[in-house]
Amino acid sequence: MEKRWRRWLFYVDMLIIAIFALATVYMAKDAYWAGFYRNPDHFDINAHSRALWHLARDVAFQVASLAWIFYRLFHCQLLLLKKP
Repeated sequence: MEKRWRRWLFYVDMLIIAIFALATVYMAKDAYWAGFYRNPDHFDINAHSRALWHLARDVAFQVASLAWIFYRLFHCQLLLLKKP
């Protein structure tokens, strides 16, 4: 039974790392567009606001992903330290 859980958690960890990588790529793109729309030559308050909300969405996904990754890291470290 424990082997099955380890396998499922491995797949979940891979999915979380993929979400983190994807959120990082989108964050870079949205940060670029937020800066582009903040430029006085192309200033559009609606597009700038939308890009900032997209940036906040990307940061939320990154924070959740990193929380899971750090939780798993420290939990696995604790389990390794407990073994005789």
